[in-house]
Amino acid sequence: MIRGVLLSERADRFLRGLPRDVHDRVRTALLEFARSGRGDLKRLSGTKGRDDLFRLRVGDYRIVFALTSTEIRVTRIIHRSEGYDWL
Repeated sequence: MIRGVLLSERADRFLRGLPRDVHDRVRTALLEFARSGRGDLKRLSGTKGRDDLFRLRVGDYRIVFALTSTEIRVTRIIHRSEGYDWL
């Protein structure tokens, strides 16, 4: 089953600001996960009461999102050096 992908404004802005090769890699990984459910996925813990947050690792970047049966709601795309303190 293919899930729809929704990007927050912040995630969209960050993605558009990436170099073209990195942008394409992140986008491809996200679409592949939406299509097949495959990828370097981990449920995030310690997210202030939100059990539905996950991260998808793509090289040095992390895609943080909420997952439902029909949608992937991307909250943030971050460089791994940024960490998860903002959660």
